[in-house]
Amino acid sequence: MTSPHKEIKRYRRFMGWDYSRGASLFITLVTEPRQPAFGSIVDGKLKLTPLGEEALRSLEALPLYNPGLSLFGRVVMPDHLHFNCHIVPGLNEPLKFLGNAVRRLKNHISKVSRDGQTAFGLTAKFGWRQGYHDHLLPNEQKIASTERYIAYNVAKWELMKNRPEALRIVEPLDSPRLDRADYWKGVGTVALLDEENKIVSLRISRQVKGKHLEEVVKRMESAIERGFTILSGFISPGEKLVRDLCCRNKKAKFIRILPSMMPLNYKPESVYVEAFLENRYLELAKGNEEVEFGRAACLEYNEEIVKIATAGEGLAVYWRPEGLIRLGSIWIGGN
Repeated sequence: MTSPHKEIKRYRRFMGWDYSRGASLFITLVTEPRQPAFGSIVDGKLKLTPLGEEALRSLEALPLYNPGLSLFGRVVMPDHLHFNCHIVPGLNEPLKFLGNAVRRLKNHISKVSRDGQTAFGLTAKFGWRQGYHDHLLPNEQKIASTERYIAYNVAKWELMKNRPEALRIVEPLDSPRLDRADYWKGVGTVALLDEENKIVSLRISRQVKGKHLEEVVKRMESAIERGFTILSGFISPGEKLVRDLCCRNKKAKFIRILPSMMPLNYKPESVYVEAFLENRYLELAKGNEEVEFGRAACLEYNEEIVKIATAGEGLAVYWRPEGLIRLGSIWIGGN
């Protein structure tokens, strides 16, 4: 084990931040050599070993033994731990304080593993990777993002390690809804593009807010109940609200079009992983080149969304502050 001073020095990347005024951080601790000593994930469910249960108890006790540190999101994975924490303002050496807290946590779990190696069923000596990884969370948006990452970490493991076939890129995609002259790629449930599938493409202006936006979300909830698949880029704040609705609602089927190419090393955003696993989500991308998302590209992007929706059983809707524009021969209810 390296000294606390060396651990802190190695990971002090955010030199412009005054940690004495307080800080929120996303912390990761990893076993060596990625030893799955804490548990396993089967069918999307995490089963902790006795050592994993002790690791979780020890992690949740961090604030008790380190006054000045509070804990929010946390998860114990088979070979690593994630947690979000906050250091209170006013500490003289906040990074040293954090380093010591992490060191004590790691040392305690290591000692427990040595004392109970046989009882825990460990076939090899337990060890930690040197140091820890910390990521500064300077605002609420970053905190919310890492909280989602932690919440979906088990599902993401299941998707990427146990069911990698679910992330196989299908290319070129062959669908009557897609222009054969273009090169499309897809990941997820390709059957959502079937002609008989009812699709509503969604675009919501950033100026749609308040009660008007609440009405839009209710209308999309009605569309989901009636069996429509929601198609969008999920870019504007209103569209992201509908995205979150689709992620929560197990009846929801939805398609997201990426604004640029799909990379070969594609990995889904955490918020979508459960929908991937439940076979009710598809991601699409056109072409093999990065696209600068300026006005011209944005207009073309929106046109593609409309074309896909209206190529079969579907329609396109665009909510603006002054009202609704719709294209297509069918409707989702209401006025």
